[in-house]
Amino acid sequence: MASLVRSLSNKVKKRPADEPTIPTPEQQILEEQSVAIDGDPVVRRSALSEHLMATYYDDVTTAYEGFQRGCRIAGDLPCLGKRGDKIGMYRWLSYNEVRERAHSFGSALVHLGCHPSQRTFVGIQAKNCVEWVLTDLACQMFSMVSVPIYDTHGPDACLFIINHADVETIVCNHTKVPFILKNIKRIPHLKCIIQIGELVKEEERKDAKVSGIELLSFSIAEEIGRKNIKVVNPPKPNDIFTICYTSGTTGTPKGAVQTHSNVIADVSGVIRQYNTCGIDVHFSYLPLAHAYERTGVICMLQSGCRIGFYRGDPQLLFEDIQELKPTFFASVPRIMNKVYDKVMAQVSESKFKSWMFQKGLHAKKADMNKNVFRSNTIWDKVVFKKVQMLFGGRVRAITSGAAPLSPKVMTFFRCAMGDCRIMEGYGQTECTACASLQLPQDMQAGIVGPPLTCNYIKLVDVPEKSYSTKDLKGEVCIKGPNVIPRYHKNPEKTAETLDEDGWLHTGDIGMWLENGALKIIDRKKDIFKLAQGEYVAPGKLENIAQRSPFVAQAFVHGESLKTFVVAILVPDGEVLKKWAAQKNIQGDLKTLCEKEEVRQAVFEDVVRVCKEAELFSFEQVKAVHLHPEAFSVENDLMTATFKIKRPQIIKAFHDVIESLYHEVETKGERPRNEVNLNLEMKGKAGNESNVYTDAR
Repeated sequence: MASLVRSLSNKVKKRPADEPTIPTPEQQILEEQSVAIDGDPVVRRSALSEHLMATYYDDVTTAYEGFQRGCRIAGDLPCLGKRGDKIGMYRWLSYNEVRERAHSFGSALVHLGCHPSQRTFVGIQAKNCVEWVLTDLACQMFSMVSVPIYDTHGPDACLFIINHADVETIVCNHTKVPFILKNIKRIPHLKCIIQIGELVKEEERKDAKVSGIELLSFSIAEEIGRKNIKVVNPPKPNDIFTICYTSGTTGTPKGAVQTHSNVIADVSGVIRQYNTCGIDVHFSYLPLAHAYERTGVICMLQSGCRIGFYRGDPQLLFEDIQELKPTFFASVPRIMNKVYDKVMAQVSESKFKSWMFQKGLHAKKADMNKNVFRSNTIWDKVVFKKVQMLFGGRVRAITSGAAPLSPKVMTFFRCAMGDCRIMEGYGQTECTACASLQLPQDMQAGIVGPPLTCNYIKLVDVPEKSYSTKDLKGEVCIKGPNVIPRYHKNPEKTAETLDEDGWLHTGDIGMWLENGALKIIDRKKDIFKLAQGEYVAPGKLENIAQRSPFVAQAFVHGESLKTFVVAILVPDGEVLKKWAAQKNIQGDLKTLCEKEEVRQAVFEDVVRVCKEAELFSFEQVKAVHLHPEAFSVENDLMTATFKIKRPQIIKAFHDVIESLYHEVETKGERPRNEVNLNLEMKGKAGNESNVYTDAR
């Protein structure tokens, strides 16, 4: 071992110095990433373009034209790929085959009674698959409006969307058919169900027929279309592309009306920011019902890229990734955090592993600070190779969105992934997907970059939370061709979200940095006021609590009559069981959660990460409850986009929360008095933490 250490050290010392490079215009722009409009420092545009960009390619003004461009580029090259249910290589459809099948399926929709126009709304409820994209393309070909429904949506939300959007035809996974037939009387507009997957069961076909519903398989529909080909009726730029329903965290979902021009503007802004139009291989696993993945697929299709789907099983996710070997990976923090936690758990197994890891991290950070990215150093081969191969070994770009990614995890991945650029973005459904994105060469962590070239971003005062534009802080507002025109059948919510001048009010609090990049620091409404008058942002505290390797999910609660906060924690079963085995503590996860010594150990580690984050005393959790079952869509404690439902959790854990408060108050545990709190806050003025929370 000693000889190996000396060998590695010598190789590092002998590494030749990097040759100086002449800064490119793209590197120089890091100093001024956005530009003030009319001299107002809080209203800014991208420094990459003086004017708002509505299109990137002159011949692409609709999503359908984007797909046609992809067909011209790729033709008989692979387009959509899938694996078998068990093992095997990806099997591919070419661009020309996808176009032919989409045309057949669209013709079938028209033959079955769908009018080839904006009057027709087609629901799609399935996991990511070839048929999902074929349905979407078929709708585009005939100017129909697609209405995606999360595969994990609860029953009430699913029925609400079908009715609210007047869906007459729905394309869904075979597992959804029984539910739809059971509730058919509650969805009177529905006329046709097209089933993906298994053959239609005869008894279900009979039940559908009794209710006046046409039920057929996707393959049969394609066959009908091939025999009854219709002339396409392409959409216009201002036509509705889709109605994308938000997850409905606190109420019924809102249907964001996204036009073709909205989508193309957003995709164009991302391409310009990413600064490449290469032929990528994209791994599709994030829900296609979410704007993040949907726009990503549209971007790939218009560039002639390959799109490979996962098999629908999260447990097999990395097996699919390693088989596909993507070059582009759209990620979310829960995936990256999981990888990070596993790596750190392995590193902590021995002092030698820890030394090697820290040595490698230090060397890669030094490279990164010089804007040097490579995958051929000794540290890549010895320390970080497994991480790179986990993602297939050839990823050259990763985006992270939909939730905050901690700076610590971001820095780790930038070091571990070698010659791969990792960018964090920010946006929401109402601006189609993305509004700001880090420049590929920007190595800051905890920021979301400058505005895209398709939109302006301004900040407005939030006096109730003491955020002022004088300090370059305020609510983030977005304006541009990527911003939706309205919510579907909801003028009240439209008026609340879009002002008279067309600015989208996001509800997120941001601040402009000196270099013109945006940082999200708070949420306007997700706050509560404690008895001593201090405001607490629970999302911020939950993100910090989840930095503990013991914690998989966190819910922080506070009340106006209490002076402190408490938390419900869902532990990481793998980490907790391993720790318990080392401590010779027996039991399954449920039993471990009930043990006081386990609860105390988790609580102490959460206190540790809270102190590391330099939280104020009133923000630090004073008691925790361990719950063995994850918050999920199935138990109605999370939305389909994996945001916790606060009212439902408060109701479900009412007695637990009361007992936690009683426990702390009985022990006499109190935060410091108000005078000390104010002194503490004064001493930490200006110490902002990134509490990025995806709107809605």
